[in-house]
Amino acid sequence: MLEAVLTAVNLAIFAVCFTVGTAKAAAARSDRDTTLQITASVLLCASVVYLLSTPAVYRLVGAAAGSPSLPSLLVSIAILACVGHAHALTFLWHPRRRSPHALRRAMAVWAPMYGLAIATMTVLFWWADLSGPARPLSFATSYAHVPAAFALEMVYLGALVVGIVATVRQCRGPDGVIALPGRPDLAESLRLFALAVGLDLAYVACTATAVITAARGEHALDFLTAVGSVASSISALVASYGLAKPALAARAAERADHETLLALWETVTAPDAHGSAVPSMTWWNRRYALADLLAEILDATYSLRPWMSAAPAEAVTALARSHPDANGLDVKALQTAAMIHHARQRRDDSNASELPAPLGPNEAPREDTPPALERARQVRIAVHLSHPLVAEALKRLA
Repeated sequence: MLEAVLTAVNLAIFAVCFTVGTAKAAAARSDRDTTLQITASVLLCASVVYLLSTPAVYRLVGAAAGSPSLPSLLVSIAILACVGHAHALTFLWHPRRRSPHALRRAMAVWAPMYGLAIATMTVLFWWADLSGPARPLSFATSYAHVPAAFALEMVYLGALVVGIVATVRQCRGPDGVIALPGRPDLAESLRLFALAVGLDLAYVACTATAVITAARGEHALDFLTAVGSVASSISALVASYGLAKPALAARAAERADHETLLALWETVTAPDAHGSAVPSMTWWNRRYALADLLAEILDATYSLRPWMSAAPAEAVTALARSHPDANGLDVKALQTAAMIHHARQRRDDSNASELPAPLGPNEAPREDTPPALERARQVRIAVHLSHPLVAEALKRLA
């Protein structure tokens, strides 16, 4: 019964970690961002941990390798690698510690620690000569009486404690990533991430207590290894959610911006371009759909330039001066929204009368917005299309 429950839980966590990790890896292929690559790697390492911890897979791998307990060593190495990945992420997130010099210094300090722990664990595992039956649920306590196996567990748990404490301190210390005002976008995700890593200390405490007790020939506390596994499972789920949270928030923001920009697209686009050609966003093309929508808006706005006039912007400025909340107004966005509305009406009137576009110099404003900020600017314009000040300015002009 216990094996069936553990199998279901481990496979579920494996599916979550593997799915999120694969999505991050796919994104890293195009972004080439080191942080994204390490995030994908740590999630895939975690998926390996839970796959190998599944009793059926554990026995299958051990039988195929000719060493029934080998998966325990592989799982321990993978968990330590996960903590090392998490530790590295905190350096890459830190504005002052992600410089090449600081990263090289951190690697020189921490890589030997993780590498030495893994090498020592491997040597102790083969020295222990664990040729007994596979113990997927109780390896640590079943072989605690073997000196080399006991030493392996102590080296593993000691390295975990050092890595976990250093990682959490990087996140939550007085100079930690969460405390830095320059990274407010990461604060909530990093709190979850630090909590997830900190939960592994419960896994270490439970496992160490059970192993030390079992080494003395007493197995009354063996159940603590199961308690530690539960804490580790919760840690993996919380970490996965924390690492996925920024991506989920970005998806939600892209969907919201797409909906907002549709109003601007309908305003600047010629009437004969409407109908079934309204841009849509699906789960698989959201980024491309948003980019295409922005491109269409910019092209259509450019086509309105011959009919643009500075009069709507001047009317908005005059109204804004007497507005009770003048300091909180985005006057630039209001001016552009009024000019677009006005130019659209002039173009429609011109087309209805079959008149050519004006040939004189237009009064369209010049914009030098960086490409990375163009989406935000267009969203602000779209939000202000229906602002009362815009409607009042157009009414005055009419």
